[in-house]
Amino acid sequence: MNTEPEPTLPRVEDIDPTFEPWEPSRPIPIFLLGILVALAITGVGMYLSDLAPWTDFGSPDTVANGPVAPLTQYPLPVGSVHGDAPELVHSGAGSVWSCASCHGVQGEGAGITPRLAGLSPDYLTKQLHDFASGERLHESMHYVARELQQRDITELAAYYARLPVPLLVLPPSDADLERGRLLFEQGDWKLDVPACISCHGSQGEGVGAAFPPLAAQQPEYLFSQLTAWKGGHRHNSPQNLMDDIASRLSYEDLYAVSYYAASVRHPGGGSLVNLSTENSDER
Repeated sequence: MNTEPEPTLPRVEDIDPTFEPWEPSRPIPIFLLGILVALAITGVGMYLSDLAPWTDFGSPDTVANGPVAPLTQYPLPVGSVHGDAPELVHSGAGSVWSCASCHGVQGEGAGITPRLAGLSPDYLTKQLHDFASGERLHESMHYVARELQQRDITELAAYYARLPVPLLVLPPSDADLERGRLLFEQGDWKLDVPACISCHGSQGEGVGAAFPPLAAQQPEYLFSQLTAWKGGHRHNSPQNLMDDIASRLSYEDLYAVSYYAASVRHPGGGSLVNLSTENSDER
């Protein structure tokens, strides 16, 4: 009967005294620490940028959540900074940034940030309430509006309503302006789409709290809101009227009518320079 020899256990004196059963910890390289610190600072900066106003690029808002075009650059007329403006317009208050930091000194807006100057006080009041309640979706405006008191809303709405409609410089566009004109003035009854002027006024000047001015409004803003209604991201139109109309039109039609409406001279003032044509004709 074969028996296997028992394994010989190492003796204490045979163990290498320099042997380390656990690998000693090594210091983290300085360059790696630098990368980690830089990433942390970047993350904090991105978070804070969502809470602070964009002074150079309008509101961080999106419809659409897309980038905002820079504020239109042109000379401001003398007296464009109104002395009777509420403090919130130019200075903000507490954690609420100023209206002008996004909507411009004259309330002119830019890109997908709308013009406020010359809008109906009832319309402005309703939209601020809708932003505050969440009925109209917009992260930045929800943050601002929910911090406002009713007195603030009343003062802001009255202030912007009495401002003159400022000069609007239209950016170059390949929009089909003739198609836009037909939709604006006549609609398309084959699609069961009424004319814009049937609700928004014969000159697109706006009617009451429900139907804002379209004339001389920022074209990118108009397009962003029409696509929001079409895509189901905005729902504060009376009886879902705009949801239905926008759903019947193609994106090309929405783009065309947005740029045409913006090119219409507002009856309350606000001349227009059209950069999308060679002659820069005024309408």
